[in-house]
Amino acid sequence: MHAELGVRSKGKLNVILFIVLVVIGIRSAFSVRRESSIFDELGAPKGVFWLTLILPLAPIVLLVLPSLIGWLPAALIASICCVPLLVQARRSILVFETSGTSRSDNALKSAQSAFGASLVGLIYICLFVVWSFLASGLGSASF
Repeated sequence: MHAELGVRSKGKLNVILFIVLVVIGIRSAFSVRRESSIFDELGAPKGVFWLTLILPLAPIVLLVLPSLIGWLPAALIASICCVPLLVQARRSILVFETSGTSRSDNALKSAQSAFGASLVGLIYICLFVVWSFLASGLGSASF
């Protein structure tokens, strides 16, 4: 009964996280698109736009793939949806912070939003791994 409850609550959390990441991802993507002239002018990586659209796949991967390939490979695949955005958004943030112009403020905010969304996804993946590790019985002290 408890294992069934854990599976249901993980599924609900995945759906909630998916919705949150879709909203944040779309807002960040449109913000990056709107500020594309600043991205071009300052040479910031514009891959942030596409990577924010990939970000919501992480909770879907964690919902579908663990039953097919196991929870650890699923977590690794889900992290592939988050890590590239984290790196690209951080590079963009550094470019905008060192630009010395106030015209990059909105672009900086959009890059920070993308960075935060990616971080939320990675934190959830870490929690998923810990939860799955403990639920699988590997975390018991009876070795």
